[in-house]
Amino acid sequence: MKPGEVDGEALQVTAPDGMTFSVMTTDEQGNLYLVAEDRDMEAVTRNEDVVCPTEHCEVWRVSPSGEVAAKLDISEYVKQEVFSPRMIAVAGNGDIYLSTQVDGTAVLAFDAEGNFLNKISYDYKVYTLRTAMGRGRDGKVYAVLWNYKDDTSVIVRLDGGRISGDTTSFILDGDGGCYEFVCPGRDCDLVIFGGEGILGYDLGSGNIKWKVLAGELPFSTEGLYPMAALADGRVLFLDRDNNKLHYVPAAQQ
Repeated sequence: MKPGEVDGEALQVTAPDGMTFSVMTTDEQGNLYLVAEDRDMEAVTRNEDVVCPTEHCEVWRVSPSGEVAAKLDISEYVKQEVFSPRMIAVAGNGDIYLSTQVDGTAVLAFDAEGNFLNKISYDYKVYTLRTAMGRGRDGKVYAVLWNYKDDTSVIVRLDGGRISGDTTSFILDGDGGCYEFVCPGRDCDLVIFGGEGILGYDLGSGNIKWKVLAGELPFSTEGLYPMAALADGRVLFLDRDNNKLHYVPAAQQ
């Protein structure tokens, strides 16, 4: 969509019969990454969790002009984990990260060609990665692990299929706990969105640079809302209740 337009141009990209597009993101070049998976999935029980595993899963890379540049079949690895991808993030070097829908599992990492890199695990008895994951301003992918026992959140860097970095310096204490999105900011390393609102975070100092409380936003923060990071650093949210698009307030971002 161009600024001021009511209706945008439709990309001629259609999922195959029996499949549907679920989650999506963009890379630093403006390419769109879509996850195509089974349309109809049956719920099963795994380790006391109810999951909806997909048998067929592909990551599509679509150019800004709407051409499908690649279809990466990752079904083999997704079936082993018995899950349906819930979030996708793409690093500056093209590595692709898919998070699961189930507490206590992990993130699968692939290179730009769809080759499996690693399964990123963590202490699921303490942290859950069912919250937020996305690319930061430095091109690296970051995730927010929520410690539900003491309501603190730790920001970790996912690098080359592993968790790296000094996570102890990236602790958000008592700030709402459960987050949903991470993306690069214009004036900060990360923009993190959750039930408490939206905040800009600086990794170097470990400080919150700015915050917009949920009550100050023009839409409700209840439930999941699609979000995208624009090339100029603004963050765009879709308000499903009113079918409106909202930017993070310019004065804050």
